[in-house]
Amino acid sequence: MKIAVMGSGGVGGYFGARLAMGGADVHFVARGAHLQAMRDNGLSVERGPEPIRVPKVNASESPAEIGVSDLVIFAVKLWDTEDALKLIKPLVGLSTTIVSFQNGVLKDEYLTAAYDPKHVMGGVSYVATTVDRPGVIRQTGPMQRLVFGEFDGTRSRRAEAFLEACRRGGINAEIGPDIRRAIWEKFVFSARLPAPRPRCARRSARSARTRRRAPSCSI
Repeated sequence: MKIAVMGSGGVGGYFGARLAMGGADVHFVARGAHLQAMRDNGLSVERGPEPIRVPKVNASESPAEIGVSDLVIFAVKLWDTEDALKLIKPLVGLSTTIVSFQNGVLKDEYLTAAYDPKHVMGGVSYVATTVDRPGVIRQTGPMQRLVFGEFDGTRSRRAEAFLEACRRGGINAEIGPDIRRAIWEKFVFSARLPAPRPRCARRSARSARTRRRAPSCSI
């Protein structure tokens, strides 16, 4: 199965790395220093219950270099959706599946407005990750899970094929019988989470104690 990962950050990078470990033909779309580090050193996941190291990955800034894929994992930030939907056109052929693992309940409406609904399968991801530095994903909790499925509730061949690829990569995955419900459950789950603490909070406190200038930060 040829899988293109559009958005190789915390979510796309983590699950893409696992899929690659399981033997799937994974191609990452990335840019900047993250892309260069992936080309030079591969992709790693640190601090999780199971460190992951993929020493060589297929990574490109241009979806056109990757070409038509069996499945596109759409994992860009929501505010990048409009531009990313245009960029993935070279990845989408007659039988390509697009599955969004973004947050939010409107994400699939954007997909079906840009592409034939037959290409779109619903998806939900649960994982606590971020890009720690170029080429390295930092996992901050043990949970990792994917739920995906057809919007009409059928158990399709493409969902089964993706499920098998996930299992080979050690991903806790399942085909959801009611993917719309799963998407709303994730939305409610996310809404109940506490606001994230600035990563530099501890560094700032330490800097104050040692009379160093506190670094700037953002959430």
